[in-house]
Amino acid sequence: MAPAHAAIQFLALSGWRSGEALKLRWTEIDVAARTALLPGTKTGRSMRPLSNAACDVLRKLPHVSDLVFPSSRGSGPMPKLGRFWGRIATLASLPSNVTPHTLRHSFASVGADLGYSDLTIAALLGHRTRTVTSRYARTADPVLLAAADAIANRVREAIGT
Repeated sequence: MAPAHAAIQFLALSGWRSGEALKLRWTEIDVAARTALLPGTKTGRSMRPLSNAACDVLRKLPHVSDLVFPSSRGSGPMPKLGRFWGRIATLASLPSNVTPHTLRHSFASVGADLGYSDLTIAALLGHRTRTVTSRYARTADPVLLAAADAIANRVREAIGT
């Protein structure tokens, strides 16, 4: 699977910001614990629970770089998903206002439709509304992992993967 294709699947199944995924390093992920510890996000250091579906995407990727989703040209991070996203949007006949960031909104909306609280959804998305204790935690709360799984499974059903 091409890194850009995997990155888009990961975004749909995790609700992450595209910049967080494109800068993600293998050393920041613990697939066994289903967590990622991101040192510098828009809201600072962030521990994110990962759904089994998002972990499945990660398990299929080769470790050809320290980056999870490396650029196909050069050795740095993928600059943007724009060109690849444009092809996907065209093939899927998506409206022009649907962007990779829309995947984040959709993940949150599915969580709300499934009845998860704003605080649970915020924790999955990496919003700042967490407690001080949760900033230091290195393991994901089982409730958050279950929520991540339920949301990702519904998204996976919707996109047919």
